Amino acid sequence: MYAIVDIETTGGSATRSRITEIAIYKHDGQKIVDEYQTLVNPCQDIPYNITKLTGIDNELVANAPLFFDVAKEIDAFLDGCVFVAHNVNFDYGFIKAEFERIGLSFRRKKLCTVRLSRKLLPGKYSYSLGKLCASEGIPLNNAHRAAADAKATAILFTQLMKIDREGYIEKALNPLSLEGLMPPNMPKEDFIALPNKQGIYYMLNERKQVIYIGKAKDIKKRVHSHFSGNTNTKSKYHFVKNIFGIDFKVIPNTLLVDIIEATEIKKHWPIHNRSYKRITLNYGLFQYTDRNGYERFNSGRCGKHDKPIKSFKSLVELKGFLKEMIEDYNLCPRLSGLQPISSGKCNYVEELDCRGACEGKEETSTYNLRVQQAVEEKVSRNTTYVLKEESQENAEQAVVLVENGRYKGYGKVPLSVDLMNVELVKSQLNTAYDDQDMSIIVNAWLKKSKPEDVVFIN
Repeated sequence: MYAIVDIETTGGSATRSRITEIAIYKHDGQKIVDEYQTLVNPCQDIPYNITKLTGIDNELVANAPLFFDVAKEIDAFLDGCVFVAHNVNFDYGFIKAEFERIGLSFRRKKLCTVRLSRKLLPGKYSYSLGKLCASEGIPLNNAHRAAADAKATAILFTQLMKIDREGYIEKALNPLSLEGLMPPNMPKEDFIALPNKQGIYYMLNERKQVIYIGKAKDIKKRVHSHFSGNTNTKSKYHFVKNIFGIDFKVIPNTLLVDIIEATEIKKHWPIHNRSYKRITLNYGLFQYTDRNGYERFNSGRCGKHDKPIKSFKSLVELKGFLKEMIEDYNLCPRLSGLQPISSGKCNYVEELDCRGACEGKEETSTYNLRVQQAVEEKVSRNTTYVLKEESQENAEQAVVLVENGRYKGYGKVPLSVDLMNVELVKSQLNTAYDDQDMSIIVNAWLKKSKPEDVVFIN
């Protein structure tokens, strides 16, 4: 026995919105044999746009029963039936959430007439209920009311049952078929093709545009988690509804997963991704020569296109580095930007006895020589390097190149390649734009890498 269900709600989130109307048509596989319908008081205001769409307003449901009052009737009517709906996870998710709010569990086998129609009525321009009814000659009067939509879905289901000569509907009820889990518009074949391997995956919309990119140690397991679980938010509903395909890229090298994910997000700019789409600004250390000929430092937030001599994730980290450099090379705190020029004694670093460059007492050539030495040894040294990770599958290694402090790209090279030969390494890389996000990723890898996994090039 099947139960064809449709509901109307106050919004798209099963977590925050509520049911305002429910209609159920019991179906024996050939015809409708019974029906149930009721308005439901949602105990919250119905938004104007919902009223405009459905015709259901606050006044209409004011004297309607609460879901608590009809829960036992609905549970009994659905007992022993397969739960069927057009985009079933939406209706099922709302009803399951309503039962959970009153402390009851709800679990039924389910079928989606969107997925069934895609299989049994291939090649349609659209699989929305209205368009399917128009193409299949199914009457749909008073659309967006539960009874009308549920009855139209029941008639559609009857037709699907008649043309299902290979038993597809019966196969779809097998939990191992995954039909109840899949988004309504996504081919099951796309999910089956996903590997249990590390890499990134791409969610595609109807136009094959990338709408989400994710990374995972196990691609199939991670994608599965997007569709399972108990969260039924409005954003998840629209996200899942707009998935029409999935692609993937296996990336066995852990070093490259974060790099490639960030690169691909910046390339495709997927609507459902947030990370790496906002400009992340670091703090930068800048060097310049003042009008008196002294080499000086300044620090602050980096703009998107700024080129500091060294970047830091926080101002505290930057000041700590600068203070250490001042102490090691006896530089002037004022000329280094740690103390205002107009302040009193140059005493930002208490243990330091400033030699008077800030007051013109020390020759520029002498002072600048120490600045140059500090920059070469503290900033420039070891700023060209290759991060590497050998592949477990073949005689290759994943590499990331940073040249003069700037990220240059990533790739795979044979183990025989001389990583000290920067030009040779660069010729085999996928070049990429160096921005603040990529610097953060690369620096994080540099900090946690083992000494043998970093090749510094002087």
